[in-house]
Amino acid sequence: MLLNFTLSNWMSYRDEASLNMISSLERQHGETRSELPGFRSKKVLPVAAVYGGNSSGKTALFKGLAALRDMVLTDPGVDGLLPVQPFMLDSQSATSPTMFDITFLAGETTYRLVVEATRFSVSYECLEIIKEGQSIDVYERNASDDERFRLNRELFSDSDHVLYAAKSTRSNQVFLGAGFSQNVDELSEPFGWFAETLELVGVESQAWSFATAATNREDFLRYAGDALSRMDTGICGLVGERVEIDALPPDARLLKKASELREDETITVVADRAPGDYGFEMLSVRGGGSRPDVQRLRTLHCGPDGEEHSFGLSAESSGTQRLMGLLPMLFDLSGESGSSGSKVFVVDELDRCFHTMLTSRLIEDFLVTCGPDKRKQLLFTTHDLLLMDQSIMRRDEMYIAQRGSDGRSQLVALSDFEGIRFDRDLIKSYLEGRFGGIPMLGEVSDHG
Repeated sequence: MLLNFTLSNWMSYRDEASLNMISSLERQHGETRSELPGFRSKKVLPVAAVYGGNSSGKTALFKGLAALRDMVLTDPGVDGLLPVQPFMLDSQSATSPTMFDITFLAGETTYRLVVEATRFSVSYECLEIIKEGQSIDVYERNASDDERFRLNRELFSDSDHVLYAAKSTRSNQVFLGAGFSQNVDELSEPFGWFAETLELVGVESQAWSFATAATNREDFLRYAGDALSRMDTGICGLVGERVEIDALPPDARLLKKASELREDETITVVADRAPGDYGFEMLSVRGGGSRPDVQRLRTLHCGPDGEEHSFGLSAESSGTQRLMGLLPMLFDLSGESGSSGSKVFVVDELDRCFHTMLTSRLIEDFLVTCGPDKRKQLLFTTHDLLLMDQSIMRRDEMYIAQRGSDGRSQLVALSDFEGIRFDRDLIKSYLEGRFGGIPMLGEVSDHG
């Protein structure tokens, strides 16, 4: 689970901004919070919403998490650049390192990773284990220090190998990822959190995620059909329609792979019929027999005659296609996937293409499944003010991103404001400007 994420000198955030997932003393919706192993008095929030106007810093926060994850998981190559974007509106920040500071629960251990980097190199990095009342250094790496790399030898079975891995880590690599790739087994748990637990869902089409889930996840298509029907999309089910192999995209490697499939071996193909979010279709290819069995996924709609009529995915609305892209995430969060592991989903513009009642329902359905023994979280950015609702979320689960006239963004938790009652109309207060974060729109000039 994500416990805290702080960044500075990143895109529009010159100064430190923090998203804190440790709950305050607020009592409302306390039953949805998770227990934190090793901490008697701390509880973890299952959800966080970041509101704000356009260009306020919402997506910048999302991209900050994505950049850190990419730095941990990806080797940029010998001459590769790191995905660092400093604050560019003053000369000092533009040449200074960007800072990421993240605290998370992996397994039964709480870790804190700090990375400071420019586009060209990592200037500082440290990994700590956090226990109640103390922190234990795992390693520390400082480019400005003569010793450069310090290691807690008590935590590693083969400290000489770790030191060798550290020396062979290039300046443009994060050691957490580089050390794991060099078989430092003690780094597998924190590395695995970035690789397997943290999931980032952007605003682009998620057709591939739907296709992957449909191919590899048992019961997913049944869940997807039920969910699409329940959420008033007009779809009453999903069905496969057998088509000729010519329906596959004309790609020589794909056609060769399809012809070589073994019996009961299946691949899934997503074909974009138009750029962007609109127009795609999904085909599954199963081996066996003299020719592969190719089926195109179709949606079923019930007409006034009571008959079911099938349509291609590209015929569905952009909102339905967006929902289909989120269904693998919702499948995991619902618990129906059978997965008991921890998951942290971060979604940019959760409400995009959705009616506000649908977005509210998605959040409410998720929160019903949360509790003290659960380890799943949903963090999202949104423009939908109707989600600023205390009957759904706690005040410490709501944040506002706001950008000043000097171009600097800030991230403010609603729980930081005093005197907000549990029954207060937050939307009215927000639109009145009491919390900040509203667009400052100028008047149209009169040229007449």
